[in-house]
Parts: sequence; structure tokens; C-alpha cells
Amino acid sequence: MIIYGNSEPRRLVSEMIKKKREPHSIMIHGEKGLGKKTLARWIAAALLCERQTGEPCGICRTCRMIADGAHPDVMVAKANSNGNYIVDDSIRPIVAEAPVAPNEARMKVYIIPDLDLSVNTVIQVQNILLKVIEEPPEHTAIILTARSKEIFLPTIISRVLSLGMTSVTEAESMACLQEKYPAVAPALISEAVSAGRGNIGRCVEYLEHSQFFDSVKLARGLCDAMCGGNEYDVLKTLFVADGKKTLLREGLSLFQEILRDSAAFRLGGESEKSVSCAKEGAKTLSRSLSSDQAVRLYDIVSDYIGRIDANCNISLTINSLAGQIYSVTGK
Repeated sequence: MIIYGNSEPRRLVSEMIKKKREPHSIMIHGEKGLGKKTLARWIAAALLCERQTGEPCGICRTCRMIADGAHPDVMVAKANSNGNYIVDDSIRPIVAEAPVAPNEARMKVYIIPDLDLSVNTVIQVQNILLKVIEEPPEHTAIILTARSKEIFLPTIISRVLSLGMTSVTEAESMACLQEKYPAVAPALISEAVSAGRGNIGRCVEYLEHSQFFDSVKLARGLCDAMCGGNEYDVLKTLFVADGKKTLLREGLSLFQEILRDSAAFRLGGESEKSVSCAKEGAKTLSRSLSSDQAVRLYDIVSDYIGRIDANCNISLTINSLAGQIYSVTGK
């Protein structure tokens, strides 16, 4: 199991296990791509590893079974196709089964990933889990993951070990990708690092030409169109995502990062602080946008992301957004 992301959460959990103070209720939070679910599996392996050193050895039968997703005492809750947890199918059974002894390991581990995507039942899920989180059986651990800590109830936050995932350096991203993709040309690895920056999950998605690759292309294209100063080019670029809600939303989120960089460059910010997938494009954009315009555009894009989340018509949203961009830039 290749582990990426900041090492502090792993160090903390490892120390707790070594001191026989195993965490039984854990919350892992951070943006998509930082390795939350990978960390959850690492923690499960660390808790159940036959060598009990505080870290998974990766060699024993237990570690191999967890890596293969085949261990009977590591259960991952399943959401429906919309990301929502059906509580009677996925959550109540966890509460009912938590007191039951493990099948073969010394503990059972329940992983409930992407809780923030369960928008229809996120509060209900937490309320149902509260009792087992407050008083977990000695042989049970529950791990929750979400992009934001804000979605958790205060009663949950106060009773769990909170582990925040953060980005790594570009050098660490490069090293991880080279290990994961030894046959990929260094130039392509560098391109992926430039797109995903310190978020290795994003870098992986870029290399594998999945959704993130197309989202980067959209954000960069929008930046180039704005640098060219042609409203039609902006509209044409946006219409690539017509009918593709997820692509449009992620592309606009990445474009917000470009706008953030543009404002920072305009104010004399250091290039090392860049967070976007188009550092050079942001520099070019900063020469034609004032920092105030960049901030206004950032807010406009935030508003339109909200409209996408509210299921507004995508075609109408794109047309309206292009007009709003033009109203700010005057181009």
C-alpha cells in the first residue's frame, strides 16, 4: 500500500497504538485526493497487524488481506449511487453489530467514507452512530472520512480523534508518482505534479486521464480564453462542459484557484505560494486583471458553483456565467 499525504496523522496513530491507547473513534478530513480513505485503511492495518508495532508491516496475513480488501473484520460502509447512506441498510447494522466479537482479529474496524457526500442523511447517520462513538466496545473502531470537518456535529467532533489531511510538497508528489508509475516518462510526471500540485490523488487522476484531467483542461482553457479577452472564446470553452455537471463544477473550482493565484501575483505574491493548476496562466491573467477584478470573479464563480449544486439548468448557467465574466472584465 503506497501511503501519501502528510505523515503527522500516521505518526499520531502509531504512537497511540504503541502506548496501548488505540483510538476507537476517528474522523479524517481534508479535500478530495489527499488520501483520506488510504489513511483509513492504513489505520485499520495498523490496528490489526499481527506484529503490533504501531504500523502495518504489509507482510503478515492480516495486512495482506486488508490490502486486498478481503479481511472479514474490516468493513467499509456502502452508499447508494448518489453518495447517500441508506441508514437501515448501511448504518444501523454497524450499531447492532459493534458489540459482537471480531471474526478472527483482535478488533473490528468499520470505515464510513465520504460522509459529506451523503447530503440527505448526513445528520441522521451521525445521530445513529453517536452512541457507539460515545461508548465504543473495546474490540471496535469506527473511522469516518469527509472533505470538511464542518459537516460533523459538535457532539461527534468532541468524541473522536480528529485527523486533518494536508497537501505535501511538489517534491514529495514527484517522488510518490515516480514510485507508483516507474514506467511513466519524467515529463508526464512533472506535468501531473504541475496540475495536481501537493494533492497526489489529483496527480494520479491526471495521469490516468480521469475526470480531473478534463477538469484541468477546462480550467486552463477558461484562463487562456480570458487572457485572450474574447467573450465568445470564454463561452465556447465553458460549453465543453454543457450537460456535464460534475465536470463544470470541478473545472470552475480549479478556475477559482487560478483566480486566487492571479490576485496574489498582482499583489506581488511569491510563485512558490501558487496553488492552482496553471501557474503561468495565472501570471499572464494577473497582467490583465486587477486584484479587485480577480476577487469579484472569484465570488461570481462561487455563486455559479452554488447554482450548479442547486441543479440549475447547465446550459443557462453557462450562458449567464459568460455574461457575468464579461461584465467584470469589460472585454
